[in-house]
Amino acid sequence: MILDRKHFDINNKCAIEKLIIRTPLRLGAVFQDEACFTYLKEGEMSVTSPTDNLSIQAEESVLLRCGYYFTNAIRKLPAKTCEIYAVHLYPDILKELYKNEFPNFIKGDAHKPYIQKIEKQSVIAHFIQSLDFYFENPNLVTDDLLKLKIKELILLLLQTDNAENIIALFSDLFNPRQATLNEVVQAHLFSAVTVNELATLSGRSLSAFKRDFEVQFKNTPANYLKEKKLDKALELIQSTNLAISEICYQVGFNDTSNFTKVFRQKYDQSPSKYRKK
Repeated sequence: MILDRKHFDINNKCAIEKLIIRTPLRLGAVFQDEACFTYLKEGEMSVTSPTDNLSIQAEESVLLRCGYYFTNAIRKLPAKTCEIYAVHLYPDILKELYKNEFPNFIKGDAHKPYIQKIEKQSVIAHFIQSLDFYFENPNLVTDDLLKLKIKELILLLLQTDNAENIIALFSDLFNPRQATLNEVVQAHLFSAVTVNELATLSGRSLSAFKRDFEVQFKNTPANYLKEKKLDKALELIQSTNLAISEICYQVGFNDTSNFTKVFRQKYDQSPSKYRKK
């Protein structure tokens, strides 16, 4: 649940925002005409893109290029809520900020990853603290100040340990990339992403996704994904000592009872009995 949201806008577009949430919370986001820097102040978060699944810890952040995403926020400390900060990066504002300073800023080959994870950095934490000051004193905020804060963030990111990767992602941040159907499916074979969410990540409607999927894989999405998860589960049962419940979640089933049911349907035995055999 979103408990509170504060934001500052430029040209009627959200530029910087702060969210206070109660977890667990799952959010879908589409950054169609923008990229987004997201910082997690406390808690834990997973970010799902068309081709990646990343786990983000407290004081870490991610830079997301244009695309479709799902975010799961998890609270580690039950007595506290989570704070998430986002700085939205729009091509028109960045062009105005940089002009001829960074001529290749929004050019690229559109083959870079969707997400760049930024490990815990003290300079980023101090930047977030400076944002808090303005959220507490919104009367001081102007468009010019917001633009300066956006530019400050970018300059700080280029000073972090993974600046080379940041530059690589920035180079084509605003070239929308359409992941192939196979890329999306293979990236999330063993995750708990639903068929509806896979359709969204691929940039298709549900009906178009199912149609294209069946043409390419000669199977329905639900059946194909189930079979792949069961094949992987069988491999892990035979080759590891992992607990059955851990295998269940590793291959993308949401609960052990459903996993046991579909496993028995295919192999005529429960996972535990199959392992004993």
